[in-house]
Amino acid sequence: MPSKAGRLAASAVVLGGGQGRRMGGNKLFLSVEGTFLLERVLGRLSPLFEELVLAVGPDDEKPLRRLFGSLFDRLSLVVVVDAVPGRGPLEGLASAFRAVTKDWIFAVGCDMPWVQEAVVRAQWGFREPESQVLCARLGGYLEPLHAFYRRDCLAAVEAALERGQRQVKAFYDDVKVTVVAEERFLALPGYGRSFGGLNTPEELARWLLER
Repeated sequence: MPSKAGRLAASAVVLGGGQGRRMGGNKLFLSVEGTFLLERVLGRLSPLFEELVLAVGPDDEKPLRRLFGSLFDRLSLVVVVDAVPGRGPLEGLASAFRAVTKDWIFAVGCDMPWVQEAVVRAQWGFREPESQVLCARLGGYLEPLHAFYRRDCLAAVEAALERGQRQVKAFYDDVKVTVVAEERFLALPGYGRSFGGLNTPEELARWLLER
């Protein structure tokens, strides 16, 4: 069901093109106690955004559609495939930019099951007229996932890819980045978890114990 506060005028993009080497397998297909991690992520995002996009590698599209076809249809989810495989999450971001219909996207990883509505809405509220990237700084580090990107970043993203760069932050020097200080989130209990991901079996085990 849509959030009582209404959906944000942005597209949610789940980046899922990685191999999950630290986890021991592709996290797009990771099942936890009978529920796929991807389902949990999409369940957090679908009430918040008007459009959902999943960016994946070319080998993942068919098995994903076999597993989640009915879910994707119910959510009207758009699946986009990396145009050039092996170029990391930045390639997924570029593919998503080309597919979305909204001027802004909210990018997360497929391994981020704690996204919190209150934190996302608070972050969205800090964008400025000139902002092209809206990201948080937590513990002294920029958070390129759980971040908002304006669609006119695409040219800078493509230029970074042409330079052989793969990290999401690779194009930040070429656009207007608005950084939200951690202090802005302090009034929101447990805000830090909203930015967290599951990268290793040990992190997965802790998550299961803490739920």
